[in-house]
Amino acid sequence: MSKKLVAVIDIGSINARLKIFEIGAKGKPKEVESCSRFISLGAQGYTSGMIQQAQVTELCTCLNMFDVKCKEYHVSKVFCMATSAFREAGNRDVVLDQIKVRTGFDINVLDNSIERHYHNTAIKETMPDFVELIKSGTMILDIGAGSMQATVYDNSEFVFSQNTVLGSLRVSDLLSDIINRTTHYEDVLEEFISQDLNDYHNVEPKGIVYKSLIAFGGEIGFLKTLSGKDRNSNTIMTKQEFMNVYEYLLKTRASDLTLNNSIPASVAPLLLPSALIIRNMLEYTGLDMIYLPTASLSDGVIYNYCFNEMNLKPTIKIENDLICAARNIAKRYKVDKKHIEFVERMSLEIFDASKSISGLNDRHRLYLRLASILHEVGKFVDAKNHNNASYALIRYTDLIGLSNDELNIIGLVVRLYPTEDPYSDNYYSSLPSDKKVVISKLTSMLRLADALDASHKQKVKSCSAQLMHSVLTVSCDVTSDMSFEEWSFEHRALIFEEVLGITPHLKLKRRL
Repeated sequence: MSKKLVAVIDIGSINARLKIFEIGAKGKPKEVESCSRFISLGAQGYTSGMIQQAQVTELCTCLNMFDVKCKEYHVSKVFCMATSAFREAGNRDVVLDQIKVRTGFDINVLDNSIERHYHNTAIKETMPDFVELIKSGTMILDIGAGSMQATVYDNSEFVFSQNTVLGSLRVSDLLSDIINRTTHYEDVLEEFISQDLNDYHNVEPKGIVYKSLIAFGGEIGFLKTLSGKDRNSNTIMTKQEFMNVYEYLLKTRASDLTLNNSIPASVAPLLLPSALIIRNMLEYTGLDMIYLPTASLSDGVIYNYCFNEMNLKPTIKIENDLICAARNIAKRYKVDKKHIEFVERMSLEIFDASKSISGLNDRHRLYLRLASILHEVGKFVDAKNHNNASYALIRYTDLIGLSNDELNIIGLVVRLYPTEDPYSDNYYSSLPSDKKVVISKLTSMLRLADALDASHKQKVKSCSAQLMHSVLTVSCDVTSDMSFEEWSFEHRALIFEEVLGITPHLKLKRRL
C-alpha cells in the first residue's frame, strides 16, 4: 500500500488545530505537520449559550487557511471535528450550515463520549508504557475547556469513567467576576472545584489503590513549560516539581504569565484551574508523580481511522473497555450476576446462529451484548417497571466509545424487551425506520435469551443454537423442571418469528 496523507482539524473552545499525518504501509500514522490558531468560541459560548457571528467569521478564516495547507500537501482526506463549544451552542445547526457554505467543511460535532473515546485512544496508542501502568490502579484526567473526564483502570481493565463540568475555561469564566471582589480568589476557586470533585468521589468505585495518575489537556503543555520541560514530549513530573508550578501560578497574575512567560492571554487564566484539579487529585490518590503525555483528540481520530480503514491493530480493543464498563455498572446496581451472565451468553449464541439471515453486523452484536449485561440495572430503583428505569439509567451513563444514538439503541432494547407490544412505545415510534428494524431484531433476541432463565434459577447447564431452514433450534441440557421457561420461550417466540422470519424451537434434554 502506498503512503497517504490524512488531516484532522480539531475545533476546540480556545483554539483550532490542524494536524497532517502520513499513513505508512503498515497502517500506522506519523505526524508530518501541525499548526494552530487561537479562537474564542468557548469564551462567550459557555456564558451566552450561543456562537456569535464574529466568532463564526473568525473560525471560517481559520478553516480557509487550513484548507490551503491541506491542498499544499495534497491531503487525500480531512476530518473536521468540534467539541463542547459547538455541542452546547443553542444555534449550532445554523452556524454549522454557515460554515459549510463559506468553507466547504462539514463539521462533525462529537458527543462527549466519542470525544473522550478519541482522547483515551490517543493515550493508549502514544504512551509506550500504558499497558503496563493499568495493571494497577490508574486514573486518567482528561481536562478540557468545558469539562473534565476522570477514567479509572485497574487490573488491566476499564473500571469507571465520569464527566464533570470542571473544564478550565468554564471554571475561569464562571468565576471571572469574583477576581476583583476578593483578595483570596484562589480559595474561592478551590472551594468551587472541590465541591464538584467531591461529587465525583461519591460515585467513583471504592477500594482502588492508585499507582499512577495521567493528566492531559489543552493547557497541560504550558504547565510543562513552566516546570522547564519540553511541552511537546511525554513527561513525568514529580509532585514537588508540579507543586512548584502550582505555587508560582497562585502568586502570579494571568497578565504577568503572558508578559513574563509568553503564555497566550487566552490561555493564562486557565492554568490555575487546571493545576488545582491536578493538585487535588494528586492529594486524593496519594501519589508523588504524574504522567503528562502529549496525546490529543487529533491523534485519537487518526488512530481510529487507521483501525477501521488500514487494518492497524489497537493496543486495547474499545469493545473490551465497553464490556468491562457495562459489567461494573451492573455490579454497581446490584444485578443478579448469574442471571445476566447467562442471558449475555445465550443472546450471543442466538445472534451468532441467526446472523446469516438477520442482516446484523458486529457492531449490532456489541449492542446486544451490552443490553444483555444492563437489562436489569433498573431493578435497583424500580422493581416493578425496571425496564423503564433501566432505560433512564443507561441514557445517562457514560459509556466511552458509544455515541448518544448508539446508547439510545441499547437503552431502547432494554426498555422494550419485556413488553407485549413494543411497537406502541412512544420512544420507538418516533425513530427512523432503519433504527426501528435494528432495535426490533435485537429486542427479539434478548427476549428469547431472557426467557431461558425466566425463573433466575439457571436450570440450563449447557445450551447451543443452530439455524437450519429458517428454524432456530435452541438445545439445552437441564437439571430440573423447565415448564415456566418453556411457557416463557413459546410466548416470546412470536415476536422473534415476526421480526426475523425465523421460527424458534426449544429442545430440552434432562440431565440426571
